[in-house]
Amino acid sequence: MKREVGFKAPFAVVRHIGTSLEDQLVSGFARVIRSGAYADGTALPGVRKLAVVFGVSEITIRNAVKRLCCDGLLAARPRVGLTVCAPGRRSWRGSVLGIKAGPSGMYFTGVLENCMGSVLRRNGWLYTSVEVSSRLKAEDLTMMEMVLDSSVKLVVLFEAPPQLSAHVAKTGIPFVEVRSHAPTSAAVLSVGDDLSGALSELARTMCSAGIKTVLSAYQHPAVRKSFAGELERAGLKVRSLPVRPIGGRNVQECIQRAGLQAFEKILSNGGFKEDAVVCNDDYLASGILSAFDWHGIRMPQDIRFATLSNKGLGPVHMQDLTRIEYDPAQSGVRIGEAVSAYLETGKATPCSIAVSFKRGETI
Repeated sequence: MKREVGFKAPFAVVRHIGTSLEDQLVSGFARVIRSGAYADGTALPGVRKLAVVFGVSEITIRNAVKRLCCDGLLAARPRVGLTVCAPGRRSWRGSVLGIKAGPSGMYFTGVLENCMGSVLRRNGWLYTSVEVSSRLKAEDLTMMEMVLDSSVKLVVLFEAPPQLSAHVAKTGIPFVEVRSHAPTSAAVLSVGDDLSGALSELARTMCSAGIKTVLSAYQHPAVRKSFAGELERAGLKVRSLPVRPIGGRNVQECIQRAGLQAFEKILSNGGFKEDAVVCNDDYLASGILSAFDWHGIRMPQDIRFATLSNKGLGPVHMQDLTRIEYDPAQSGVRIGEAVSAYLETGKATPCSIAVSFKRGETI
């Protein structure tokens, strides 16, 4: 068995950028192994030595190694240690790189990406991902230069701002946009939310329940127009209320606290005249529902209520909420199959996020 004598880091990890040290280690080793830099069976240093070489913690190395073993690029064997799996590398049909530009730790994107990656790996494509900041700083550009090499056959962008799509387009590598801020014609496939069917069902349900006026609370401007437009087409009178995130430990808390404070203020000043409230975010809904509970607002007796929600992670409430429900797992499978089909045939298959309407107890 060949051993790496005097092992030197084959790539650098950079602190204080949008990509975590763990993700840098995973994408860096994946790139080096795919390039053929190590022969099959090459023994790498242990976790402790790798931590010293890269200047990171042992737990970061362990987490990266686990992911690389799952991808078939490394093997960890008792009394042998870490070894390179070059045959596993050569068995992949190619590499797909995901670039995430949205807030870190978002449930929907995490589940969707995991399911998409599973489909791609099952179909023979190695999937890895990195994170960049939404403002695309200089260090993010440096990181992308490190990972966008000739082995990458396709890039999948999540929540991409226009400058990120433009940067990837310049590389000449085909790319897919998933819930992009501003979809571009340069993408081989753009995957967005098709809310029209679910919104139509919501509007019909509200009309049949005798609702005539609606307060539409939103924190994401992209869905304000679609919400108000579909409800107004059904004959409902809609007043839109923007709720901007406020300070908190993470983006979820920022949105939840904003909803709580906004509706605390409304209810303390006499409430609102609308028959129903709809909101476009499950964390925003959680804050609004807390304000309702605090003020003794009953649903549907005092107010009707509906929200957007993720399947399996809706706002926790004693009542079954009327909702438009996103399914991140099904969406990930859909996108994985569409991306696999493009890699296989060079033709894009239209694809959208899986959405459905669920009537609960609150309308």
